[in-house]
Amino acid sequence: MTFHVVTGDTASLYPQLAARSVELIISRITGPVTEEYSADILFHDPLVVVAGVSNPLSRRRKIALAELMNEPWALGPVDSFSGAVQAEVFRASGLPIPRLTVSTVSVNLRNELLATGRFLTVFPSFSLRLPRRHPSLRALRVDLPDTRIAIAIVTLKNRTLSPVAQLFIRRAREVAKSLAKHRP
Repeated sequence: MTFHVVTGDTASLYPQLAARSVELIISRITGPVTEEYSADILFHDPLVVVAGVSNPLSRRRKIALAELMNEPWALGPVDSFSGAVQAEVFRASGLPIPRLTVSTVSVNLRNELLATGRFLTVFPSFSLRLPRRHPSLRALRVDLPDTRIAIAIVTLKNRTLSPVAQLFIRRAREVAKSLAKHRP
């Protein structure tokens, strides 16, 4: 089997699915899915504020989001899907979006910045456990409004998926069930 994995912001993945250059996407779903697509929700996952384990905030038991406004933040660009979702965390808490030190859609870059112990970000909680646990990152104990977002497999309606894609979807459902049983 050969897999061609495409990563990107959610907004850039849907056109690739519509153009049939990918068979499926795994994505956050924040609103209704248009009629040309089918979404199979795997689980609902909350957003968390994340820091490196060497950040002094990672040892605190409870932190108000307002206390973190002057920290160095690495978030997605506000005009991106991930940035808009992250911005909503602050708006729902009655706060402005903090001044960004780094703005990027690159999760790898944010992980590297977090590992230095100097930055904060907002991630879906499952991203701290997949593809493996991140020993250098920790979710802070910050009370956030209900930030659960559906994580779904999205396909084109009326498109027959390849046997490999069907196998991948079955395995993704098994992993999602396992995640639900072992919540942090």
